Amino acid sequence: MENSLLNYLNNRLVKSESLAALQGIQPGPVITISREVGCAGLKLARKLVAHLNETAGADCWKVFSKEIFIETARELEMDHQKLKKILSSEDRNTFDEILAALGDKRFKSELRMRKAMIDAIRSIATDGYCVIVGRGAHLITRDVEKSLHVRLVAPLDWRIGKIAKRHDVSRAEAKSFIEKTEKERESVRNNIRPKGMVDEPFDLEINIASFKQTEAVVLLEKAMFLKKLPVVRLSKSKVLLGTKE
Repeated sequence: MENSLLNYLNNRLVKSESLAALQGIQPGPVITISREVGCAGLKLARKLVAHLNETAGADCWKVFSKEIFIETARELEMDHQKLKKILSSEDRNTFDEILAALGDKRFKSELRMRKAMIDAIRSIATDGYCVIVGRGAHLITRDVEKSLHVRLVAPLDWRIGKIAKRHDVSRAEAKSFIEKTEKERESVRNNIRPKGMVDEPFDLEINIASFKQTEAVVLLEKAMFLKKLPVVRLSKSKVLLGTKE
């Protein structure tokens, strides 16, 4: 699955947004899912995509998450774990120190790494029919008209319980994991956030502790319908929406 997504990314990144603009292609549809640690956003994204593809009768929707890190690193000719470490750095002042410590002769500037991440996300969003989990995608694709930006939340105690059970660790260890991961995710968002951009409200916020995954999929499908996001690639005269009234 991962290899097929990477091959897809390789093909899609060949297309530029300028070419799409010249051809009159409107970006999207794109759904971004931001989530608190423990809300199983990737699992929900996969269930949503499976449902949308079944509805469309075609394999047109795809999920993207860590693949964006992998493809961006490939474009920069560096290890994706190194890229993640750099973008997850909370202290921006140590950025050059981290790069120097990597011992990579192909020195990569902060600007170039940020641009590569943004370009990858924009390219995916331009092609459309995608669900992007995390990576600050809601910031990068905010201007895409055919978009839905979702935030998954849940009470901390509920999330601690889920993490502890999923990874077979103590509640104290689960809490520590949540705090560490939240900081890393915030750093990634801050490191690729376009200058001058401030956070805006999400289109939809779901308390995932109150709904089963299948129920959350229904909520997302309804939101897609209300925002008039198409489910399948059809001719300009036809539009298949996410659900029926």
